[in-house]
Amino acid sequence: MSDKVITGHRMKNLIKAIKGYIYTVTVENGVAVQTYHGEGCAEITGYASEAFQADPDLWFRMVHEDDREAVKKQAAKALAGEEQQPLEHRILHRDGSMRWLKSTIALNKNEHGGLISYDGLITNISVRKSAEEALRESEQRYKRLLNSVTGYIYHVRVANGIAVATTHGPGCVAVTGYSSEEFEADKELWYRMVYEDDRQTVIERAKRALLGEAVPTLKHRIIHKNGSVRWVRNTIVLRKDANGTVVSYDGLVSDYTERKKAEELNEIQRQQLVQADKLASLGTLVAGVAHEINNPNNYILLNAKFLSRGWREVKPILDDYAARNGDFILAGLPYSQMYGKISQLFAGLIDGSKRIQKIVQSLKDFARDNRGSANELVDINQVVESAITIVNTLIKKSTDEFSLALGENLPHLRGNAQQLAQVIINLVTNSCQALRHKGARLGIETMHDAEKNNVVVRVSDEGIGLSEADLKHIFDPFFTTKRDSGGTGLGLSISYRIIKDHGGDLKLRSQLGRGTTATVALPAAVE
Repeated sequence: MSDKVITGHRMKNLIKAIKGYIYTVTVENGVAVQTYHGEGCAEITGYASEAFQADPDLWFRMVHEDDREAVKKQAAKALAGEEQQPLEHRILHRDGSMRWLKSTIALNKNEHGGLISYDGLITNISVRKSAEEALRESEQRYKRLLNSVTGYIYHVRVANGIAVATTHGPGCVAVTGYSSEEFEADKELWYRMVYEDDRQTVIERAKRALLGEAVPTLKHRIIHKNGSVRWVRNTIVLRKDANGTVVSYDGLVSDYTERKKAEELNEIQRQQLVQADKLASLGTLVAGVAHEINNPNNYILLNAKFLSRGWREVKPILDDYAARNGDFILAGLPYSQMYGKISQLFAGLIDGSKRIQKIVQSLKDFARDNRGSANELVDINQVVESAITIVNTLIKKSTDEFSLALGENLPHLRGNAQQLAQVIINLVTNSCQALRHKGARLGIETMHDAEKNNVVVRVSDEGIGLSEADLKHIFDPFFTTKRDSGGTGLGLSISYRIIKDHGGDLKLRSQLGRGTTATVALPAAVE
């Protein structure tokens, strides 16, 4: 058997082994004069080679109408002797199903470069195309899922305990204000965006995740691109290989701000209920104590006044006796020494007893259940004086430089005197606690802002003051600079709410090391 025959058999076997079919187009003067379809055409198209020989247009009719123009262009370029890339297109199989094919063309030219024929290889790529389509659909579903999540998903790829790549999902804009491209361009943007007080906690948590340690969901603050502070809920899910080594982790960041506000409001209301219960209990206690104190105090006051009057009446008789008989002993002391002191003793006794009455009355006014009366006419000077009476001991303990300047003829305002006294007590208490020595000044003044028709109370001190960072959050619930000494961070937030409920405003101006001034402005009542 000749080498030519052997080569022919080998070529036939090779063609049969190819997953597809080969066709050959003979070309003369740029025109297809003959087309040969290989044996594999029946498997690919459902038609035998004889069907193509009998009907030369069968191939183009079989091509899907949306791809027919591209297939014709491929054939035209081949006839023109142009090299080209493989073409993927659809055909309608003889059984009516649609198939995806890949058509590759190889040109055959003579020694002068003229095209004499070209060979085409048609392969079935339907399985691959179905897989690609399924993958695209899966990706689209994943994208739709990402867009529907009320937050955004980020992915961190890990190698040897180090983050080597981080991808931020499309939802990052809604939560942070920054796009995924901005995060890609600036790798440190995320950690700079985390609120300063929470940054170290977030970094430590990320390190634990990189080491493969399961970490609980973390709630922390970020600075949104628009400058606002947002609360987010950050959840991490680890991915590990067969050896238990973390290879990546996915995170879900969702905006938690509104829920956080609701939780804080709920806590404030809970604290207010606790405070209301305390006040109710205090009212009951004060009523009992007032009864027990007032009875003997009234007895003391009445008798002191009676004895004082008796002293005034008997004093001339004693003076006359001393003038005629000389000095004598009274209550163990010479009458000449007792002469000027007895009146002072009676006056001090009466003043002290009246002060006891005033303190008890102030406590009763402060603690009484008056939650339903928020529209009474209030004299702000009386409110301030009542508040000072309650915290007078703390003031004397904190400073020797206390001043009180009450404006004259101030208009009344409408509100709740008990709640307003609570605000003044809180402001004065904060100032006292801020003073570093008894020589530091504490002052309270009231006035009328005629231009705005506001009644103003100003509490100023020469205490330690507040930093700009603290001043920004001083009215936030639970924010306190005195947590080590038992501060809850609710006093100023509740005071601020009370003033706002009265239609007024509470402002703090402070400088670290120089002191603080709190200004309460309340609308004057139309009487």
